[in-house]
Amino acid sequence: MGGTCVVHDEREQARHRLELLLAAAGEADEVVVASDLDDVLARAAAGTADVVVLGVSRGGTVGQDVADVRSAAPDVPVLVAGPSDAPAVVAEALAAGAVGYLRWDAPRALTRVLAAAAAGASSDEDLLVPSDDGVRVDLTAQRALELSVRELQVLVGMSRGMTNADIGRRLYLSSATVKTHVARLFRKLGATDRAEAVGRAWRLQLFRLGP
Repeated sequence: MGGTCVVHDEREQARHRLELLLAAAGEADEVVVASDLDDVLARAAAGTADVVVLGVSRGGTVGQDVADVRSAAPDVPVLVAGPSDAPAVVAEALAAGAVGYLRWDAPRALTRVLAAAAAGASSDEDLLVPSDDGVRVDLTAQRALELSVRELQVLVGMSRGMTNADIGRRLYLSSATVKTHVARLFRKLGATDRAEAVGRAWRLQLFRLGP
């Protein structure tokens, strides 16, 4: 990712945890803890933030904060970090313009993938599917194949044998929208069915095992 990652959470302990998590991922040149949301907005507007990470507590809200950062600096991607079992918070964050949702229990490899994806994603791409199976996405291969983050999400779901309906529920999409993404994946990967698409992804080294 490189650049400066600005972190904020209203809870002091959570701010420190986020700082350590992102620093350990090693994807940012610098991790800066903002004193409050006004500090985040000032840094983003001044161009001294390359990625913003906002923490949210269980039962908390984050939509307005995400919207405020997006308004102050439309080109700065925003990630939200929160509990893993909070679909309403995820939906709120994405609706407000966040490019991803970082689960508190995410493994370090996922943190790296999300942080790097945020730096290269446009404002309407979001939420990589969480992975706990040691499989990582090669971002260079993703860019070479011209796969959006959303298409990548759908492909990861396909690789796990999920139906279009399952993927849609996970990503807050209709089955018809997932079907459209699947068709685009077939075209970009030169595949005629789901199994071939997943196989092609592995052969093209889009997916790989390891830390």
